[in-house]
Amino acid sequence: MNRNGEVDVTRPGSRAGRDRAADRRLRRVTLEMSLKPFRSLTDEAIEAVCEEAFRQWAPLLDMADTASVLLWTADGSEILVWDGELGRELEWGRYIGFANEWTFDHITDGKRDRKTAILYTPEPARFTYRDLQRVIAALKRVGRARCGIPVEVGATFDAGPEFAYSDFKYKDHPEINRAELGGRPIGLRASYTVVCPWATLHADDVRYAAYPDGIPEGTPFGEFLGGQCASFLPALGFDYIWFSNGFGLSYFPWTYLGANYDGTNMPLADRAELSGKVLGFWDAFHAACPDTRIEVRGTNYGTGMDLAKDCIPIRELYERGYLAYPPPNSPWGALNHDFGLELTGYLSRIAALPGETYPFRYYPNDPWFWQNPWTDLYDRQPHDIYLPLSVARLDAEGQPQAPGIVELLTIDTEYGELPEDTALEVSAHVRRALRDFPDAPGLMTWVYPFDELHDAAAATPPQTGSIFFHDWFMRHAINEGLPVSGCISSVHAARLLEAGIIAGRDAGTRDSEGAEGMGGAALAETILVVATSWLRGDDAQRIADWVACGGRVLLYGPVRDAALAELLNVRQVEPLSGEGELTIDAQTDEIAGGSSREMRIDHRPLVSDGGLGELCADAADPHTRIRARVAVQGQERLFALSRSLPQWQGGAVCWLRGSLPLQDGIVTHLPVRQDAALGDSAVVARYLLQDFGYTLLQTKADAASPSAMLLAPRRAGAQRLVGSRRDTSVSFRMRFPEGVPLPTGMTALAGPGAAELALDGAFAKECRVFVDQPEPALVTCREAAPDPTRAKRTLGELPQRKLVVSGLREARLTVALPPEAASSGRVEVAHGETELDVAGCIRRGFLQLAAISGTIEIVW
Repeated sequence: MNRNGEVDVTRPGSRAGRDRAADRRLRRVTLEMSLKPFRSLTDEAIEAVCEEAFRQWAPLLDMADTASVLLWTADGSEILVWDGELGRELEWGRYIGFANEWTFDHITDGKRDRKTAILYTPEPARFTYRDLQRVIAALKRVGRARCGIPVEVGATFDAGPEFAYSDFKYKDHPEINRAELGGRPIGLRASYTVVCPWATLHADDVRYAAYPDGIPEGTPFGEFLGGQCASFLPALGFDYIWFSNGFGLSYFPWTYLGANYDGTNMPLADRAELSGKVLGFWDAFHAACPDTRIEVRGTNYGTGMDLAKDCIPIRELYERGYLAYPPPNSPWGALNHDFGLELTGYLSRIAALPGETYPFRYYPNDPWFWQNPWTDLYDRQPHDIYLPLSVARLDAEGQPQAPGIVELLTIDTEYGELPEDTALEVSAHVRRALRDFPDAPGLMTWVYPFDELHDAAAATPPQTGSIFFHDWFMRHAINEGLPVSGCISSVHAARLLEAGIIAGRDAGTRDSEGAEGMGGAALAETILVVATSWLRGDDAQRIADWVACGGRVLLYGPVRDAALAELLNVRQVEPLSGEGELTIDAQTDEIAGGSSREMRIDHRPLVSDGGLGELCADAADPHTRIRARVAVQGQERLFALSRSLPQWQGGAVCWLRGSLPLQDGIVTHLPVRQDAALGDSAVVARYLLQDFGYTLLQTKADAASPSAMLLAPRRAGAQRLVGSRRDTSVSFRMRFPEGVPLPTGMTALAGPGAAELALDGAFAKECRVFVDQPEPALVTCREAAPDPTRAKRTLGELPQRKLVVSGLREARLTVALPPEAASSGRVEVAHGETELDVAGCIRRGFLQLAAISGTIEIVW
């Protein structure tokens, strides 16, 4: 029986039994909700809502050791005005639309504006603090009884004006919505202000729990909020607090601009002063409220992006023990479809952790506005589940680490509904994504220089432009379809590379089929993606040695180190900038009505880590392939190349200079793309994969169509293809070193070149079969019932899987096997009525067969 007293009818060795065991992977599931479902405040009604919430999400809660409810009461003003009286009525988030509408410049018609907040129901419940206390107690009591696990409840604080009306923020103490730095005000949007964490308060004579005689003049906001939390949280029964929407990290976290970058100039701020103000807030809060766990949503951006625009000292916050978890992935992708930004930010946050695990957050419903992403924005497509749950954080041993926390923002809608269909559908996808989470490094792994970026921000002068380019380039590359499927901190990568280099030198060779000569190094089967800006001296030489021992690396950025220049066969000359013509010498995407081999770019040194200053050092070198050049004002510069020498034991390196296609000086949330006539050269990174043996091209009916996103994680020996097509008219043409990838359940016209794959709008496909055959033919791979075989019965076991591949014509077939099947060799292959002898055909986890026609069955 399981912990709920239910009988477990699965056999321990069955597929269902193994899946169930794999489900027990989470430390915590967090259900986020507002108070809207609590329309009646009788004990029976409160318990009924709690029971329904936990019942609906039981499929996910059953995977966790603990549960949490993050309660969106209002906007945190209920904490600010708390005076210790439980019987006092509180303002809560009972609205749909923007509260405090006068603070928004996009609301021009006051109360008549359709965006202005209205009550979600004609007569919402009237909550006192005691009622809130009762709800919290019921959530813990019912959750524990229903799920059999401990249940915490978290409080929320949001810096912005939209969730609930707040006299404290906008009438009594508007000074907390202003910020100064170096004696000058910081203000990117004059009529949209949020609470500045390092603000100071003017005096008042109002009674507060922590300040019964009123607030003294000049009280730091962090000290005031900490003192209020120290009283409020335990009195109401809260276990921790969540800082929402970037609060605690910067003054205005909603824009890619900040105190250090105004869209035209950077750096602008004194880093020590700006970071010191942020740390001062945390120090003051912690001193006033030392025993409370703090969790943060973070900004919409990545670690490097935040360092460049606002000097956010996330490393120092980790070192001082203020955070147990990094911020989760941003939910902003549901609203802006910029999933490359979401993944870049997520990877940058999880590469280095403050503790032992990290969260994944998903956005199914919204209790504040007329949008519920699962039904209204995602079209019930699970791409924003499978994409972030397919990127692997590699630990110190190079092994993937899955998130230990799943957070659901939120389980209720703007009308206070608890939609059961959404809970069931989302739970099923999250469970499957966690079961399929990578167990080995994927096709490409981003080496993230967490420490180097912080050091560069603190340098004299700060390397702000290099930091900015580092993360934003990756956002563009992922949006252009570069399959970056994991990350590793530069610290962990350096140790593993050293071990791999030593092993590779000892082994002496890397054979043409893989990394055996590298001593099985943890990173040998992935292509490392590394920015050049942080490669100096020993770090640069380590990359060069890794490539020479058989490693594969994609570099991006300017080449300023001698070892890298020698590795790449480049030299530095006078840098160029401005508009130029980029010419690509590789297979490119097919775009109807135009060529994708030429594009105009406008290279801006400020955001692209300097000018274009590279040329080929030895143009006669037969092992250097120039893949892209750019001509600016009659002068040419190198833009991309690949290189592989015979003595490198199969190793190869590709390099892309990179250029960000962003306009200057526009104040907006996201960067504004340059004119449509100018291209995004980040797509060249995907084209360069051909020199590693991977053709990942796309076909577009229109040049304006956004590229499809693709990740290539690995699980149980299989290559997985995970991604989304925002424009479903865009299609894929693929080929891997082993042949055309043929996902299970699909048919493709497989031949000697790349093949078109008709993947869904959102897809997460297993691919174990690769086909290489001399003439194109429709080949199908499908799952079949794993019926008993004579050999398996003799061994006292039953088969687990059967794949049937049909339509083959003299094909070379490569099948990726699960590790246990590959190591035991207990694989059966039937070619018609003939049982093939596959002894000696299994190598490095792959079954390899030649000259196969017709239909073949593979059983393990």
